[in-house]
Amino acid sequence: MKGKKTKLSFICIGFQKCGTTSLYDLLRQHPNIYLTEDVKEPMFYRVHLVRRILGSGWYRKRYFGHLEEARQMPPAARRRTSENVGLLTGRRGKTSSAGTDPSKACAATSKACAAGPEDSAVSVSGTDHAAPAASDQSQADGRHASVLYPGEINAGLGFNGCARWLGRDFTHDTKLIFMMRDPADRCYSAYKYFLALGFLPMSVAADDKKRGHAAAFDSYVRSVLLNPHRRKEIRRHRMKYLCFSQGNYACCIREYLRSFPRENMKFIFFEEFIRDEEGVTKDLLRFLQIPEAPGMSYHVKSNETNFRAASPVCAKILLLFQGMYYLFFEFLNMGRRCPGFFRKFMAFYDWSMDKCTRPETDASKMLPSTRKLLNRYYQNEIRKVEELSGRSVPESWARCGK
Repeated sequence: MKGKKTKLSFICIGFQKCGTTSLYDLLRQHPNIYLTEDVKEPMFYRVHLVRRILGSGWYRKRYFGHLEEARQMPPAARRRTSENVGLLTGRRGKTSSAGTDPSKACAATSKACAAGPEDSAVSVSGTDHAAPAASDQSQADGRHASVLYPGEINAGLGFNGCARWLGRDFTHDTKLIFMMRDPADRCYSAYKYFLALGFLPMSVAADDKKRGHAAAFDSYVRSVLLNPHRRKEIRRHRMKYLCFSQGNYACCIREYLRSFPRENMKFIFFEEFIRDEEGVTKDLLRFLQIPEAPGMSYHVKSNETNFRAASPVCAKILLLFQGMYYLFFEFLNMGRRCPGFFRKFMAFYDWSMDKCTRPETDASKMLPSTRKLLNRYYQNEIRKVEELSGRSVPESWARCGK
């Protein structure tokens, strides 16, 4: 229904290459946290035309359509249904064979599974769910287990326009999580990641294959930051300059502050997160007002860039297949509608990945001169991040050329 707002417990805004996949793998162990179905990072708000055409009701059905059924399931069954999650570069759909379709799992669990939310459903928040009446202690225990906290973890919501759409579609008491990293380190990590997936120009990919990551990255950074016209385009054309634009954290935070209050925002620094995953995760759960869960495994390190394209042409082929993957898997939901076709497509996709990629062998560090140039570009942004977050960034940030 037009004008209705969706209620989630939390949304992790990102940013890319800042540990969001590791956070995802941590939180999905929690039996009372319900993350987006099938898809780790929905493209719904990242492709604005999709949001305009399909509407927020489609979002609720596609990514939280089995929330009511999940409430009727024991915690162990919820974990099993979340194992097979689509993550393109992490190959989640290939590596796990234990996962099952949530709708089938719910049907097998109980004939009395509740129906999915209707088009007019507004809230998907576990905190708004009224527990059924209990006549004994076991029912009381089940009532506690049925409380679910739905959320989305998406490193791509820092793009231009996402804040406006989320502010329009979600209630303003939704908690927001921002994961940030030393902008220079994030830029270099993103460069290698996007290089492998075909997002960067073929000329850059060809230079990288010839001279290696460090030298090619230095040339790429200078071609953008030392060119006044291209440097101004970074914020106006964020998708075109992904390596740089995602490091402008303060710009993105200010956009979200127009729709969400500061007290509902949590700022996590990657350097602190990898040093103490358990402590940071428990502090985050307290912020979200979600009880801790025993038995969670920490020291998770996910979605590292451990592959590279075999050639610039192979990188563009991978980019094409990514578009097909998102079309078939996410928007057309072929994994459920036509499972036979989707299995064949995924087998072909995996074969293509094997042919078009090679193991990453280049471990070269960023050149000091490159870091200094990036630090100069991001120095004002870092200062604004400290002002907006109300805390100092790690000392390692901008450690050269301040």
